[in-house]
Amino acid sequence: MPQPSISYACGRVGVLKRTALKRAQLDRLMSAHDYRDAIRVLSDIGFAAADTTDFQVAADRHVLKACQLIRAVTPAPMVTDCFMLRYDAHNLKVLFKSRHLAQKPQFLSACGTIPVEKLHHCVADHTYAALPKELKSAMDALEKRSAVKFDPMLVDTLIDQAMYRQIFDNLSQSRDAKVAIKYFRAKVDLLNVVMLLRLKAMGKDAAFFESIALPGGAVTPRVFGRVFAESERLARLLRRYGTQVYQAALNATVDSQKLPYLEKIADDYLYALLRPYRYNSASMEILFGFLLQKQREATDVRLIMAGKLNSFPPDAVAERMRELNG
Repeated sequence: MPQPSISYACGRVGVLKRTALKRAQLDRLMSAHDYRDAIRVLSDIGFAAADTTDFQVAADRHVLKACQLIRAVTPAPMVTDCFMLRYDAHNLKVLFKSRHLAQKPQFLSACGTIPVEKLHHCVADHTYAALPKELKSAMDALEKRSAVKFDPMLVDTLIDQAMYRQIFDNLSQSRDAKVAIKYFRAKVDLLNVVMLLRLKAMGKDAAFFESIALPGGAVTPRVFGRVFAESERLARLLRRYGTQVYQAALNATVDSQKLPYLEKIADDYLYALLRPYRYNSASMEILFGFLLQKQREATDVRLIMAGKLNSFPPDAVAERMRELNG
């Protein structure tokens, strides 16, 4: 049940700041001789239990504990839920595709705002009244369109678009959402640029991009579409997000191999939006920042461990790692 006090919520979160992963701990993980040694390091640095054998399970638990805490203490669940709707969207995609392909759903996440079992029943029964309105509309539309032709990409597109419409609908109803709105508007713009560049590399055109672009950004999909083939003008649309983002976008427009670095720079920019509130004693941004911190720690651990497992060059792994406050 939500707590009435933002001071209480921030106090609970503040106590756990000491558990943040430090760069030195990640460097130690990077320096591990091999995958088995890295698993031991995960336990030594407190990221995983001593009997852990699967880093993915440890990373999932790391994020889940953070999500559970935020949901337990938040005084504004409509706002904080926006940072967890991504897991609901993921689960809906997996469940819907699995049903159509007659497969057992795998890799479902308990980090969402809706219990997995409830989502499972919704998809199995083809009934979505229990979902937030935008997700309900998307799932109803998918049921109708998939009855004619099942298209996995359409599933991803409609659910992602609905998720962002739901996020902005939630935020429009809150008085504590100014920073969250800024965060998600920037996130949509940056995701749309990455999507656009990937589609260009695949030989798709501007019309196709506009049909699957995400809603709610400061730059509309139509404006992105107008500069689809113009590298400089496309990158210039991101100048509002700083020199680093602009330069990374410009590089990625001429070399698709630079896209992972653009994604990393974009993610770091978004995280930095919450940095001015890091030491506030009572603000919603403390809760957002804590959750993002834990997600980024899990992302970095996954990158390093995947690198160990697949013998990726350390430099390639380091280039993709997110900045941390710890």
